[in-house]
Amino acid sequence: MSEKALALNFKRGRSRGQPLPRGNACIHCRHSKIRCDGVKPICGHCLATSKEADCKYTDPHPPSRSALLQRDIEELLVRIEVLKKLNNSRKIISTRNSSVSLSLSPNSEHSNDHIHSAFSLDADYTSSDCEPPFPERANLIDSFIGRCATLAFFLDPDTFRKTALLPLPLGDPQRPSPALLACVYLWGLRIFSPALKLAKEKEPAFLRRARQYIALEVGTQNPTQITHILQAKILLIIYLVNAGQFLEAEFHGNRAISLVLSYGLHKIIPTSSGVYGDPERRLPPCTSPAEQAERINAFWTVFYIQRLLAVMVGSLGNSFGSLDSYLEIRTPFPTKTMNYDSKDIAITLHDFLNDTAPQRPETSALSIYSKSALLYHRAVYLHRQLSSGDKDRVELIKACLRFEQTVFNFYTALPKISYIKTLEASSSCPPFISSEKLSLMYATVSCACVNIQSILASLGVHGGRKRLIVAAEDLFSSLESSYPGSHPLAGTLSRLTCEALIEELMRLKAENVFGDVLDLACKVEEETQLEQAITDGMGTMSILVTCCPLVGYDLKKVRNLYLQVEKSTQ
Repeated sequence: MSEKALALNFKRGRSRGQPLPRGNACIHCRHSKIRCDGVKPICGHCLATSKEADCKYTDPHPPSRSALLQRDIEELLVRIEVLKKLNNSRKIISTRNSSVSLSLSPNSEHSNDHIHSAFSLDADYTSSDCEPPFPERANLIDSFIGRCATLAFFLDPDTFRKTALLPLPLGDPQRPSPALLACVYLWGLRIFSPALKLAKEKEPAFLRRARQYIALEVGTQNPTQITHILQAKILLIIYLVNAGQFLEAEFHGNRAISLVLSYGLHKIIPTSSGVYGDPERRLPPCTSPAEQAERINAFWTVFYIQRLLAVMVGSLGNSFGSLDSYLEIRTPFPTKTMNYDSKDIAITLHDFLNDTAPQRPETSALSIYSKSALLYHRAVYLHRQLSSGDKDRVELIKACLRFEQTVFNFYTALPKISYIKTLEASSSCPPFISSEKLSLMYATVSCACVNIQSILASLGVHGGRKRLIVAAEDLFSSLESSYPGSHPLAGTLSRLTCEALIEELMRLKAENVFGDVLDLACKVEEETQLEQAITDGMGTMSILVTCCPLVGYDLKKVRNLYLQVEKSTQ
């Protein structure tokens, strides 16, 4: 449909016809409370206001698990055909003179003809062995490298770029795996030209290719490229989360956990020389400290991504196999350097949770991410023990108090957000962690503390309710300090905290009505403080929703729940 037709459609108005079904309006019109005609890729109102970017729509009926599995089966059949074609092309290449394949430089006539005929932004990204033309490939990779630190990229960026741009065919062992390259091209396209309509039209083809190669490589499971497969999955998971496709992201996250367990990356015992050998020979020995650190970083990246993903999708049960038993994890926490001395090796996950590890300032972003996700998951585990009644009351209180000290020690070891923001503003060299990501981790740890204080308050421990309010205020303050609203986790943590506050408010109101209240004035004061904290939380979420529309669903849940409490007490 032409722009003129779209504008005409908007001017006539949809109100004269059938109204748009609920939830089908674009996000911009929904938040502006404007009637939307639902036309894609850009609705009539947004077109009339000269809005450049395409409209974003939410999916009111996300696919079920069975539908996703069926789609995966269909894609797998297609990928089998891709593998057959890829094998045939490799046979053809192997029959040629080896000097021919090495001469496929971007300046050679043969190379240019091959690449441009296979792919360009004006063509479909469908060839079985195609890549972008070399200049575009370099642009996509460079745009990705500039942002890779924010995309959980644990490989060495310089080494990756150097090998990715080698004049060798796709699938050559000297280059990154095709799945990893496909995911990098996908992110590079989104970062390099997010507002170009042509790029947005080609993004689904890039995404389709990334899915195909990931499924293909997971099926073959080449041990020499396991870190590339895991990195590709991580990039795809983050892409899907940003697109609001949490169910598919969870699917890939569970597969990544399975790969980690299959190759024993959770039981890495490093050496000072970096020559680590797997006793079960599931992986070839590491040849350098850099490769050893790469495997350690791969494990912890998968670990924390999957833990935080479980928070967002609400599946914090025992879904990680043997990784739910922290005694099974022997891989040390990641460090700032590639060399792991005896002190680093001695610090196990068990030592950290039991607060027996030496207290040191946190200097590794990946370590902060991993420990924050770990603490929150542990807090939820203790909270579920309260709900199930599996643990004795006294034992549960002791466990919570011990864990509270562990959370406090880690919280104090984190760098100050104000200090990181000062470095970002004044230093030419960026700090090891961004202020936005750090504020998100502060919020994650605060949410763990909220869970613990909620347990203690429900068990009648003195001061538990007040500490719950303080922890909630710390969480909202952390999010407001840098507003990492573009991350859906910010909304989820805010919602979970507000739900804990509302639950405590309901418990307090019940005590006022039915309990033997000795100090009514104190109870009224606590009730006011809880209500104010809930209001502050909804205010924080109202700001976050301007950066991430997905937070709007969390905010709606909190408002509805709070409204029910108010109605029940009237």
